[in-house]
This record gives sequence, structure tokens and C-alpha cells, in this order.
Amino acid sequence: MSAEKVNSHEEREPTMASRKLTLAEMEAVETELAQAGLVKPPDGGYGWVVVLASFFANVIVDGIIFTAGDAFLEQWKGSFESSDMATSWVTSLLSGCYLLAGPIASALANTFGCRKVTILGSLIASGGFLLSVFAPALPFLYITFGIIGGIGFGLIYLPAIVIVSHYFQERRALATGLAVCGSGIGTSVFAHVFRALLANFDWRRSLMFVAGIVLLCIICGAFFKSLEPSGEQVEEVAEIAVGYQQRVNSLEKVNGDSAINGDGWKNALDIEETAEMTTSPHVAQGVAIERFTSPKGRSRAQTERPFLSTMELRARQASMFGVDQKGLRSHADIAKEISRECVEELNRPLSRMDIFYPGSVHNVATIRESRARTQSRRSSNVGLSTISLAMPTAPGTKASWTDDIVHVLKTMLDMELLKSPSFLVLATSGFLTLACFFVPFAYLRRQAVHVGLEADQATRLIEVLGITNIVARILCGLLADRPEVDALTVSNVAVILGGVATILVPHMTEYWHFIIYCIFFGFGVACFAALRSIICVELLGLARLTSAYGFLLLFMGLAALVGTPIAGFLSDITGSFVMSFYVMGALMTLSGIICIPLKRISKWEEKRNAATEDDDSDKNGEELKPLRSSDKTSHA
Repeated sequence: MSAEKVNSHEEREPTMASRKLTLAEMEAVETELAQAGLVKPPDGGYGWVVVLASFFANVIVDGIIFTAGDAFLEQWKGSFESSDMATSWVTSLLSGCYLLAGPIASALANTFGCRKVTILGSLIASGGFLLSVFAPALPFLYITFGIIGGIGFGLIYLPAIVIVSHYFQERRALATGLAVCGSGIGTSVFAHVFRALLANFDWRRSLMFVAGIVLLCIICGAFFKSLEPSGEQVEEVAEIAVGYQQRVNSLEKVNGDSAINGDGWKNALDIEETAEMTTSPHVAQGVAIERFTSPKGRSRAQTERPFLSTMELRARQASMFGVDQKGLRSHADIAKEISRECVEELNRPLSRMDIFYPGSVHNVATIRESRARTQSRRSSNVGLSTISLAMPTAPGTKASWTDDIVHVLKTMLDMELLKSPSFLVLATSGFLTLACFFVPFAYLRRQAVHVGLEADQATRLIEVLGITNIVARILCGLLADRPEVDALTVSNVAVILGGVATILVPHMTEYWHFIIYCIFFGFGVACFAALRSIICVELLGLARLTSAYGFLLLFMGLAALVGTPIAGFLSDITGSFVMSFYVMGALMTLSGIICIPLKRISKWEEKRNAATEDDDSDKNGEELKPLRSSDKTSHA
């Protein structure tokens, strides 16, 4: 760089600073836009109808998933003359695909709405179960019952959870707790239903009933109505946008600057552009458009001011389509259209950072304060996630629904998260727990019968697991509303006790022994399931919850896929389930133990990240400083 260019830059710098809105001014506009444009969750009213629909969807989906192994594995083993391991792949594929489909279900729900995705999932799952009736061999069931049924259930489960969070904010813990209680009730109900069906029909006719009852989820999905912004909200946002535009224009006139390409929307967000942002060749000079390939590619200005960033880019896109923005009346019309698009986009379910947080949102503020340094760097001041910043990659193009889905998947599966030691420990723990999760549901009854319990007593054990799940979910819902309770400690203790109890199953000989086991195991898996999102927020921050949740679904899905077949394999080679319960119990116990130091690991990681970010800021600051006189001479 020559000395003349450096001097020219130094001379222009005060003018550049004087024409830009300050951070405080832009944050005030962003807050005003958010208050006007974001739909307020009703925290009641029609929301309770949504909770009831979600409850029944969970009754059907989780009820079938948790009891299908106990009901059908022996039937299929005898019908196809197969081993425990080969037969167990049917239900493990069902539970595994149910979890693995989570990120895709989230992306589809964000693009098309929870109602359409739930109805689609119901049709897919019902179709898979109906095809299973005609299965000529076990591998056919792998595809129809396991993969197709699991994907369909995944498309029902995620929207049923997301829609409840979309309708509730302050009372979310109660609403979510009531909805997920359907899981425990479904387990108890379907244990009875399947026993009655198989007492009167063969497994093929029983699956016809399953296919029919899954169609009831269509009715549940029909009540999952999205919260839509009102016309008054759009008009209010448009008024704020026009006022913001006029202020920017006034600054331009005072400083003698003209709009870029005649576009009145000045790039007020470029004050903190970084070299990591890529610029489209189709955009006016100085306007950066993020590719959103990684969190590093997002400037602080854009992630903290998503409304302004979104409207800025929409306005420039409109100018590239050749829309006249010279007249104030024309600009007002354009502002209203842009406002409508932005308000709709930023009110999608996954645009909220806290959409997977099961507790009441006022607790998020407490967590934010404890992680103030990290959150201030990563999160939006209005609680919008980076998914809300989804935009076409260049002006003049329209994003297709496939682009939206790909964007959500990239955000949910942010590879940067795999560099976090805290998350890797949490994900490993999730994998180990889910490896054991479905084994007792599949094999506990058979183990109880093997040691001499009556068939009716053994069957009731699955009902006890379901009832325990209900109680534990309710208690966890109460804990979610109490920030002073350490969710990680509660989860660790519950999981470790559940694992130790599983190890002791081979030594149980009395009915009451198994009842006590069901209580400990039921509490362990229920606490793990109910508290994992809260733990993610405490350890990783709210801004990373969506990504953490997406990856955890993949880790847990893979574990669910292999856990029951491993237990079946151990049964095949030993002739009993003794070794199966030993190994699975040990894995679950290890899952809780490795999470004990997670708080310390998280604090160490937070300090390391803060130091790294400070170093990067200092480095960038040095790069932007004017050269010293000696350096100018050497570079001349």
C-alpha cells in the first residue's frame, strides 16, 4: 500500500464515521422492529388446543415406538425363524430413523409449517406399517416398518414439539411438560392395546390396526396452526423502516454522500464487516452478503440485528429487480412489501433461538447473564437465531424451498460445534444412554418371564415404565422453571442410578424387584430426555442450542439404531439376556459418569474461546490501524 493511499484513507475516515448511525441507534431500531414485527406467543387460548393435539400425537408415536419391540419381536422371531439380533433390527430402525429424521423434520417444518409436515409424516408412517402387513421376509420389515415408519414418526414428533414452543413463552415449561406426558401415557396404553390385539389376531392384522391408528395423527396435525403476523404488524414495521430510511438519507445529505446505485438503503450494517464475509459480484460496491457457511462468516452487526440485516438485503434485492425507489411513495410501497416478507421470514418457528428450550423463556435471561460475555458475541439481542438470516445468495434470485431446507440443515448441523469439547462429551453421553434406552422396553418382559414371573406381571412392567415416565417428566418440567436447580447434576444422578439398576436386572427374581428397577430406569431416561436441552443452553449458550439439538438427534439416532441389536447379539451368543443387561447398564452408567466434570470443561472452554476471540479482535485491530511513518516509507 502506498503512502498516498494510506493518507487518503486517514483523511476520509472521520467522514465515514460521521455519516453512519451509531451502534446504539441501530440497536434501538432493531428492538423497535422486533417488538412490532415478532408475533407474541399467546401463552394460552388456542395454545392449549395445540398442547392437547401434541399430547395425543406423542401418545400414538411414542406409545408405538416404546412398546412395539415388546409386542412384536417374539412374533417376528417365530414367524421368520430368525435370531434376536436379526429381529431387533426392525424396531431399532424404527427408533433410530425416528431420531435421525429430526433435522430434516425441523427444516421441513420451518419451510412448510408444522401442520403440513405432521400430516405428511402420518401418511408416510401409516403407509409403511400397512406395507408391513404383506412382508414376505424380515428384510422387508426393515424397510417398511423400520425405515419408512421411523421417518414418518420423525416428521410427526419434531413438529409436535416445535409448535408447542411456538405458542408458549412464559408458560412453556408447563405446556411442554403436558405435551410430552403423552409419551408415558402412550407407553402404558399401547402395552394393553398390543396385548389385546395379539391375543385375538396375528401380527399382520395387528399391524393393520397400527396403520389405521397412526392416521389419527392427521387430526392432531390439523390443529398445528402457525402463528401468522397481522396486517397491522406489517404496516407498523413498514413505517419504522421508512423512518429508518429517511434518517439514513438525511445523514447522506448532511455528509454529501449519495446512495449506492441510487438505492436509498445505505449499508448501515457495514461498520463491523470482517474479511471472512464473502461479497457477491452482483451487489453494489461495499455491500456484503453472507453465505452463512459457518458462524465465522457472520458479522456481529448482522447476527445481533437480524431485522435490519434482512430488510437491508431485501431492499437491495428489490433494486436489482429494477424496482423504482426514487419517489417516497414508491419507496413506501416497496418498504411495505419488504416488511411483509421479512416479518413472515423472521416469524418462522426455527427463527427463535429458544424454540428447543423446554423451560419458560424468562429463565433464558438468567442463563444469558451468567454467560454474558459469550452471549454478547454470538446471539441476537431479540432472540433470533441465524436461521432467521436465511437469504438468497445473491440479489436478483429467489430462494427455492430446497435452498431454505439446505440452509436450515447447515445451521442445525454446524460443524464448528464438533470442535467443542463440552459438546463432544455431551454427545458421547447421549450416544451411550440411547444405546441402552430401548433395550429394557424390548427385553425386560422376557427376562422377567425367564426368572419365573407370571406373564401378566411381566407385561405390567412396561406400564410401570410408562407411568414412571409421566411422573418424571412432570417433575422435570417443574425443575425447568427453577434456575437454581442444577439440571446437569439431576440428570447425571438419574442416569447413573438407572444404569446401575440395569446392571442389577439379572439378579432380580421377585416382582417388586422389577417394579423398583422400572422406577429407577424410568426416572433416568425421562430426566435425560427432558433436561438435555436445558443442559445444552447452560453449557453451550442459547445461540448454539439449535445446532446442539440437531447434532444430538444424530448421535442419539445412531445409538438407538445399534443398541437393541447389540443386546440381541449378546443374547444369541450367550443364550440369555444376562450379558445384555450387564453391558447396557454399564454403558448407561458410564454415560452419567463422563458428564460429572462437564461444568469445569465448559468453563475452561469458555475462557479459551474468550481469549481466542480477544486475540482475533486485537489482530484485526492491528491490521486496520494506519501504518506508522516508518512503515509508510517502506511500503511506498
